Formats: sequence, C-alpha cells, structure tokens
Amino acid sequence: MQSTQQIRRQIQSTKNTSQITKAMEMVSAAKMRKSQEAALMARPYAEGALHILENVSESIEPRKHILLERRETKNVCLFVVTSDKGLCGGLNSGVIKEASKIIKENEARNIKVSIVAIGKKAESYFKKTKNDVIAIFNGIGDSVELKETLPISKLLITDFRDKKFDKVMAIYTNFVSTLKQDTRVKTILPITRRSLEETIEEIEDIIPKDSKDGNGNNNLEYKFEPSSSEVLCKLLPNLIEIQSYHIILESNASEHSARMVAMKTATDSARDMLEDLNLSYNYIRQQKITQEISEISAGVAAQEG
Repeated sequence: MQSTQQIRRQIQSTKNTSQITKAMEMVSAAKMRKSQEAALMARPYAEGALHILENVSESIEPRKHILLERRETKNVCLFVVTSDKGLCGGLNSGVIKEASKIIKENEARNIKVSIVAIGKKAESYFKKTKNDVIAIFNGIGDSVELKETLPISKLLITDFRDKKFDKVMAIYTNFVSTLKQDTRVKTILPITRRSLEETIEEIEDIIPKDSKDGNGNNNLEYKFEPSSSEVLCKLLPNLIEIQSYHIILESNASEHSARMVAMKTATDSARDMLEDLNLSYNYIRQQKITQEISEISAGVAAQEG
C-alpha cells in the first residue's frame, strides 16, 4: 500500500498536469476560432471559383491545357498535410495511415510515389521510410495567408507541367465541426470535371446556409476577353493555388479543434484521477488514525490491568 507522502506527490503532480492541459485547451480554443473563421470564410470563394471554372472549361477542349491533360499514371505525387506539433489526438496518424495505404496500393501496381510533406509530423515519418520525399514545408503558421502556400502550389504545378508526375493527390484532414474532422483524399491534378463537381459538392454541404446568397446560377453565359483559352490558362493555375490554400486552412482548423478536444479530455481525466487519489489519501489517513487509536486503547488497557 502506498504511503500518504507518495499519494500527496501524485496529487500535486496530477494538479500540475491538469493546469497545463487546461491552459493548452484554452490556447487551442482561441487558435481554433481563428482557424475556423478563416476556413469558413474561404469556402464560399472556393465554391464560386470552382463554379466559374466548371462553366469556362466547357468551352475549351481539355487537351488545350497541360493541367487538364490526363496521362497514363506512372508517377504519383502525394501532397500530405499534417501538423508541426502533436497532442491532437489521432489527426496526424489518420493522415499518415491513409497515405501509407495509397503508397502500398500504387507500389503494388509498379507506380512510383513521391511525397510533398507538410508539417513536421509528416517529415519525421517519411524520413524513416524509403519513400522519395521531394519537398518539405514546415512552420506555415496558424494564421496562414495565401502567399505562404504559393510555393507549395507552384511546385505541384511546375512538376506536373514538366511531366515529373502524372497525378497529384492531396491527403489532409477536413474540418467538419469542433468534434469531427475527416481524413480526405483528393486528386488535384490533372483537373477534371468530375473532381470539380465533387469539390463543389463537398463545399456546398459544409457551407452554412446563411452564408450563401441564394442567387448562384451555374448555367451563366460568359463573354471572354481576349479569349476563353487565355482566360482558362490564367484560371487553372489560380485554382490549384486556391485549392492548396484551402486544404491548409482546413487542416489548421482541424488541428486546433482536435487538440482542444484532446486537452479537454486530458483535463477531465486528471480531475477524475484527483478524486480517486483524494479518496485513497483519506482512506489511508483514516486507517492510520484508527490504528493509532487502537494502539492507544490497548496501551491504556494494559496499564490498567
């Protein structure tokens, strides 16, 4: 049986842990609100840009632009987005597990897989494997801006244009709610009408109804100046830039939400542990007091006898 001194040390240690996890929970909650606002504000813009591109792409042959070109898949690039820090539940492990699954599936078909790792967790994992890590991006920040993600999208576009890759897939965590984040796999290159429709459907499902103007019309007629081909050539790279930015925003919001929930769970567990430790401490004290009283009574009885 533990001594009261040992239990007191455990109680103090648990209290300290509880204070730390509570502070981390509050910090994550503040960061989560900012990240959520950024992600939610970007969704209507992303939806609008995708609708425009969907309509514009109907007026041009897919072969006219390299980013629309569908080739035989021999080389795949995985754009894997994780966090720089841990303590966010199974968020990073879910992304890495999905990436590993896709790598095995492609390698079984003799398709070469290269990795663009976002976040220190992806970096540390893939450095231990035999996978080809072509680029690492860390420290993008909580309040990420579009200019911070441009090097990522530029790399993906350039390598696809140079035919280093035949397909680019993003693996990230999509923010659904504070308590729910989903691991998503999305093909971002080549751009296809189906991938545009799927992305629009995903965004429409999660955009709050009051944030939509209700006047959206997907069957608009556009007039192009100087030409639809030149407009599309400008829109397509911008779409990849917006998609990459949007993916990072969703991942950031998911990270802070998951960390806040994890820290709240840890704080609640620490409080439950404190209750159990206090009960044990009081029980041992009572036993000691009872034993001392019994010894005193036995001593008094012996002297009287």
